[in-house]
Amino acid sequence: MAATPSRGREWARRHRAALLAMLVVVVTGMAFSLLWNRVFYHSSNWITPGDLWSTYRAAQYVTWGGLGQIYNNPAAFQTFPGIAVILSPVAKLAGALNLSEGFPVAVAQPTAWLLLGPVQLALGATLLLPLEQLARRLNVAPRRRLMLLALEAALIWPSVAIWGHPEDALSLTLAVYALLAVADGAWTRVGIYFGLAIVIQPLVVLLVPLTLALVPVRRWPILTVEMLVPSVVLFLPPLVQEWGPTTRILLKQPNFVGPNHPTPWVSLAPVITPAQVKMVPVLKHLKLHGGLHRATEVMVKVHTQPVVAAGPGRIVAVLAACLIGVYIKVRKPSWPKIIWWAALVLSLRCVFEPVMVPYYLLPGLALALVVASRDRLLRFYVVAFAAAVDTWLSYFHVSPWDYYAAMTLPLLVVLAVAYPRSDAAGPLLSRDAERATSFA
Repeated sequence: MAATPSRGREWARRHRAALLAMLVVVVTGMAFSLLWNRVFYHSSNWITPGDLWSTYRAAQYVTWGGLGQIYNNPAAFQTFPGIAVILSPVAKLAGALNLSEGFPVAVAQPTAWLLLGPVQLALGATLLLPLEQLARRLNVAPRRRLMLLALEAALIWPSVAIWGHPEDALSLTLAVYALLAVADGAWTRVGIYFGLAIVIQPLVVLLVPLTLALVPVRRWPILTVEMLVPSVVLFLPPLVQEWGPTTRILLKQPNFVGPNHPTPWVSLAPVITPAQVKMVPVLKHLKLHGGLHRATEVMVKVHTQPVVAAGPGRIVAVLAACLIGVYIKVRKPSWPKIIWWAALVLSLRCVFEPVMVPYYLLPGLALALVVASRDRLLRFYVVAFAAAVDTWLSYFHVSPWDYYAAMTLPLLVVLAVAYPRSDAAGPLLSRDAERATSFA
């Protein structure tokens, strides 16, 4: 019993830099949300990510005993159910405290955000822990690891503070831990980590072929079962109760052209809902004689953008990931090159995506930065600069071909420069050797 606090303190000591970086992400993210409009626009409105309220409503359904209905509600929840289950205690507590929320009606200061905001920021920032541990295992120098943590924190920040998607970073957190477990030969942990990662955000499925290539074939059946169990358990109620909406999310994976960034692949993507012109009711504020005001409902003509299926493009990325898995099985590259291939595999989602969203770049860029951090300082600077340029350009709304070129070219530069040199290749440090390293 006396050894437990000691292990906890030792873990905190070894990860103190990553924990501090996590705290910075949470504090700056909440400061941006609560103070940006007040300081720069003299407005009392808080900035809260719109997408997160969809996840929050799904979490509320979980607390209400409605896990089976999370894909058949107006919030349009569109990812795997793991993140809704994780956030359900926050939704339960916020409901017990009668805190206001930002859905279905936008609220200037939704008080549930004071609970939800720090939690989702911290969940996304957990990615810093395995990335820093991976850098240790790759024998990256202490000062370089500090630089890496700063860059990774800046890369993670928009995905949670602006977009409100902690599930992408959290899923990658578990997937990186799974890769480290592969290096240690801990096959049970590999299956558990990947199973939890997939049920939170299925983008890590792209890493499964690469992982299987590193695992003994005799372990594949058990590993596959371990990977599937969490998703089967959480998807069973929605499939039984709401088959149509659930299979629509699973198979078609709708993506919205209007607010996001269409690429040339959008012309090949199946159209789920075509563009149309329709009349919608809106609330109009009227000024009457004598200084009186009245709100009335009026019909307004709006042009809606099409909704397309992202599923087929993502299947192409999965097939490419399978070919890479075969290559790794045959060639058996060193661990730095395996991590580089993992960065390439995760970047395939962006290459074949019909409609891009900037935070899709996070997984591939995050791993590429780790690989580049172990090389010469100039190469590391070039990769960091290209990653920053890629992230910045991904926010521009231009034509599909212009956007695709502006997004993929810096991504190719990142991957090309980050590729490990043969003389820099080597094995991962053992767990004991990694634990002996520090920032001292």
